[in-house]
Amino acid sequence: MALKDLRDLIYPASCLLCRTSGVTLCPSCEATLSSCTESYRVQGRTLYSSLHYNEAASHLILAAKEDNDRAAARYLAELMAMRFSRVHRNFHRSSYLLVPIPSSRAADKRRGYEHMMILAGLVAKRIVTEYEVDCQLLNLLTPIRKVADQSQLTARARQVNIDGAFQLRKGLERRAGKGVGIILIDDLVTTGSTMSEGLRALRMGSIEPDALLSACVAGRFLVNKIGL
Repeated sequence: MALKDLRDLIYPASCLLCRTSGVTLCPSCEATLSSCTESYRVQGRTLYSSLHYNEAASHLILAAKEDNDRAAARYLAELMAMRFSRVHRNFHRSSYLLVPIPSSRAADKRRGYEHMMILAGLVAKRIVTEYEVDCQLLNLLTPIRKVADQSQLTARARQVNIDGAFQLRKGLERRAGKGVGIILIDDLVTTGSTMSEGLRALRMGSIEPDALLSACVAGRFLVNKIGL
């Protein structure tokens, strides 16, 4: 019996949304997801997202982020790796570095794991497998002060709240050399304020990402905040 068959026997797959057995996401639930083919601009860089944010996408992100559901994380990573194909067509680097947006230290401590490191690591593995290019995870950003929970804040309040929250990890910036594609990565982009802060911190260290990548984008906010 193959390892996958044994794993499925012990831990049978079920739909991440409706719990129908035998599939990671059943056709009915998959149909509720809305693929994102548009590109957005954040501080001069192009944002590529896999999904438009809706109730189904929210469930997947929360399962991966708050429940450490690796099936949900793997599903999101697969979609993000597929969206990466557009980045690769545009830049065609021989190697890439994925730089995750960090969560707050308090959130990491509460969860007991670093959600974005897990997700970005899964994305990197999928990229290596699917596109046969070198892709590694680089934990280049670190939070340096407390920020308030942003879920209930306005776009302007988010910007003020997150401004100056990140800095570069000393010594690691040397790995972001010439010819290496750098992609700033997050699970969800709503107003673009967190991505903007990540860009600011990288640029302070003279690092310019080629592109931004996310699992979901909340387009109803972004249309007026950062533009198509």
